[in-house]
Amino acid sequence: MQFREVLKKNLDKNKIALGTKVGDLLDLDINRYNSFVITGETGSGKSVLLDQIILQMISKYTSEELRLILIDTAGVELNYYKDTNYSLLTAIDDLDKAQEVLFKIIEEISRRRKILLDNDINSIEEFNERFDHKIPKLLVAIDDNKSLLKGEDVDSLLSKIIGNIDNLNILFVLSTNDTDNKFFKNDNNLLSKVLISFDTASEEDSINANIPFTEDLLTGKFIVFRDGNYEEYSNFEFDDNIIKEIID
Repeated sequence: MQFREVLKKNLDKNKIALGTKVGDLLDLDINRYNSFVITGETGSGKSVLLDQIILQMISKYTSEELRLILIDTAGVELNYYKDTNYSLLTAIDDLDKAQEVLFKIIEEISRRRKILLDNDINSIEEFNERFDHKIPKLLVAIDDNKSLLKGEDVDSLLSKIIGNIDNLNILFVLSTNDTDNKFFKNDNNLLSKVLISFDTASEEDSINANIPFTEDLLTGKFIVFRDGNYEEYSNFEFDDNIIKEIID
C-alpha cells in the first residue's frame, strides 16, 4: 500500500493510519491513543513515520482546527512545516527555545483544564460542540537527536505533558534515538499510550524502554506496543514531493 492510498481512505478525522501489516493498516483513534513515542537508530524510518502522522493530520484539518507545536533539535526534519499556517510554536535547532516551548505546552494544558473546570464539561471536544468559540486540536511533534532529552528536568516535563493531555484535544508525538536516557527509566515508564520501536540498538536498551528486541528487524519495519500487545508493521513509502504537495 502506498501513502497516497491512505489519504484517499477517508478515515474518521480522529483516526490516523500507521504502516501496513500483511496489507492491513493500524488505525489509531487519537482521542484514545493521544501520546506516541517512536524510538530507533538514525536512518531507521522514525522521521518518515512522524511525517506520515503530520501529513495525515493537516490533510484532514484546516489551520483553524489544528495547530502544530514543533521541536526539532537537529533543525532538519520539521523545517517543512514551520512556516505554514498550521505552525503555532517552533523550536528548530534551538535547545533553549525547545525547553521554553515545553513550558508553554504545560501552560496550555493548565489553561485547557481550567476551561473544562469552569464550564463543568469533560473534554475540549464537548466544549467545541457547545460553544461558538472553538479551541483547536494541538499536535505536538518532537524530533530529537540525543539532545533535548539530556536537558535538565526535561524527562519530568515530558512525563508531565504525556500524563495530563487526556480529553484536551492534544496529540503528542516524540521521536528519539536516545533510548538510553533516564526518561525511559523513570517510574512513570513513559505513560505513553503507544510505543513504536525501529530496530532498537541493543537488547538492554529494549528492556529499559519496555519495548521488544529483535536482531533481524529491518529498516523500515517497526514494532508497536499498545494495550499490552506487540504487533509488527512495515513503514509506508512515499517520495519527498508528497510533503510539499500536501502543504501546498
